[in-house]
Amino acid sequence: MLVWLKLSGNPSYRQQIIAESQSLKKIPGVISVNAGRSLFSNRDIVDHSFDVGLDITFETPEDLQNYLVHPDHLRFVDGLKPLIDRIVVYDIKK
Repeated sequence: MLVWLKLSGNPSYRQQIIAESQSLKKIPGVISVNAGRSLFSNRDIVDHSFDVGLDITFETPEDLQNYLVHPDHLRFVDGLKPLIDRIVVYDIKK
């Protein structure tokens, strides 16, 4: 998931999202949660326009579906809404 903030580049908002994302690790079926800010690059192929990237790995596709309606995930999303301008999500299966 890539996140663009309403106040682009705001370090406090970025850190809040990164810190709060760690609470998602306790949701059943979540294997890992990795979060960080974009890394500037001079390479044309690299998109560094986003503020925060989140990579969440699940045991199964069903675990992803359960995660989407889990109360901890819904609280996380509700807490982010005031900070976020845009989100892009990529669901990838191995």
